[in-house]
Amino acid sequence: RTEVEVSVADLPDLDPQVARATYRIAREALANVAKHSGARHASVTLEQQREGGDMLLTVTDDGRGFDPGSTQSGHVGLQISRDVAESVGGRLVVDSSPGHGATVTFRVQTP
Repeated sequence: RTEVEVSVADLPDLDPQVARATYRIAREALANVAKHSGARHASVTLEQQREGGDMLLTVTDDGRGFDPGSTQSGHVGLQISRDVAESVGGRLVVDSSPGHGATVTFRVQTP
């Protein structure tokens, strides 16, 4: 079991495609936490950045971590999330290393 803390800021109305992309990326990141991380704690933060107006989704866990540069056969979720992010003009960044948890960040410009 993983305890998940969620923080959602008051955001402007999002383009429906951006809203769907944000949901899909968050769902995939949390599925990875549940399936692979062994984390005790995770957090999901959705906020509007003051500078530049970007919307920022961050999913962080304290699990076992991994090397984002190596992909295992059959594990395509992060690549699909990157493709989803790019399809709406956003960017997905994965920061992790073995033994140090993981952070998935989706950033996209909003009106």
